[in-house]
Amino acid sequence: MLKPAHEQRWNPIEGFRPALARPGAQRELRRWLIIALGALAVAGVYALLLAISRIPGADTLFPWPVAFYEKSLIIHVVFSFVVWYLAIAIILMMIGAARMAEGNPKLNSLGASASAAMAISFILLAVPALMDRGQPSLNNYVPAIIDPVYYVGLLMVAFAVVLAAVRVLANGASRSGPLEPIGAAGMASAVVAIAAVAAFAVAWNRLGVMPSIAAENEDLFWAGGHILQFLNTSVMIAGWVLLGGRAMGEPPVAPKLVMLALGLNALLAIGGFALMFVEIPFSAEERILFTHYQYALAPVPIFTGLIVAANVLRAPQPDGEAGKTARLALLLSLAVFFAGGVLGIFVDGTDTRTPAHYHGVIGGVNVAAMGLVILFVLPLLERGLVKWRAIRTAFWLYGLGQLLHSLGLFVAGGYGAPRKVSDTAPGMDVIGNWIGHVGIGIGGVIAVIGGIMFIWIAGKRALARTL
Repeated sequence: MLKPAHEQRWNPIEGFRPALARPGAQRELRRWLIIALGALAVAGVYALLLAISRIPGADTLFPWPVAFYEKSLIIHVVFSFVVWYLAIAIILMMIGAARMAEGNPKLNSLGASASAAMAISFILLAVPALMDRGQPSLNNYVPAIIDPVYYVGLLMVAFAVVLAAVRVLANGASRSGPLEPIGAAGMASAVVAIAAVAAFAVAWNRLGVMPSIAAENEDLFWAGGHILQFLNTSVMIAGWVLLGGRAMGEPPVAPKLVMLALGLNALLAIGGFALMFVEIPFSAEERILFTHYQYALAPVPIFTGLIVAANVLRAPQPDGEAGKTARLALLLSLAVFFAGGVLGIFVDGTDTRTPAHYHGVIGGVNVAAMGLVILFVLPLLERGLVKWRAIRTAFWLYGLGQLLHSLGLFVAGGYGAPRKVSDTAPGMDVIGNWIGHVGIGIGGVIAVIGGIMFIWIAGKRALARTL
């Protein structure tokens, strides 16, 4: 009932395939896919090293760098929750630019420069954690290692995303091809990314120096970090629409409504940038203002998600393997995201109920992004899956593991478990507290197994020389 007049305008594979048929477009899309999966792989390696470093007696097996636990945690977060999301957003920007320009996008050379900058950033961000230099700063949103090399790495990431954003916006302004939800998601992500980078630049200018303590990093990344969450929302909405379309065989939401939601999301991000000029910079009042502005993140995904869920649940079960996988990924993403949102009602910022909230919300974004890779990007690269059971298992493990992990964090936080440290809450003899910590551990392990399976399956297809 929502099928547009032109079938190719909603068919997520055949409609976009001609615009990405050029060898150069195929190579660039593959590069960005490898970068995205590489970010998850780096995050996983550091998570493993982090876990090994906490084993009793491990300090005698290897000369661990100073503050390695905190530094590894920083690298894990930056690659899994910043670089990974930005890489997926850039994929949407790249595909959107190609589609709107009917396969001949303007400023196409910016793509190669952007991917090179992002690849260089991997080295610059990861190296400081392996050296006896730089202090860890466990600030919110973009945790940092206080080292010039690390900050240059962040600048390279910003440079890459701005180049990609400029290209898609330039092609959107002079488009000859259709504007659809995927292209709109790329443009919305571009607007949000530029607003976030501008916020970081303003904050850096206000500081006047490279941060030397954690409090200065909190000031540097507070406003821009809030704004980046709107980019995550754009990526997730694109994932929901794509997965719903593949599950139903037609758009799960009217395309114009999706584009309206994405446009509103981008405007709200611009509004977040404007808030930087309301209160005294870095004041408690500005901190509170941005804390309250986080509620602006909720309406667009809630409204879109409920419509998508209602339409997909009413639709007949899909027959094909791809449709079944898309439906599973979509429903898991919605369930984990909304569970995280509900948990957010009870956070107070000091214990693990706060990471319980954002691990749920981020888990929902991750499943949507993983679905985009499997059911959209790989087929566009002519590298789509033939066997589907393993990837459905990966989605189940990651989604349910992340949900259990979040619930465990929430329960443990209720007993006083502090956030951002490796300590447990006092009173482990209390059954509820013990259950919470068991949920954290078991859920985390299950989610990690699912994530490894996803990286392995998608990575094999992305890296294969011939198919």
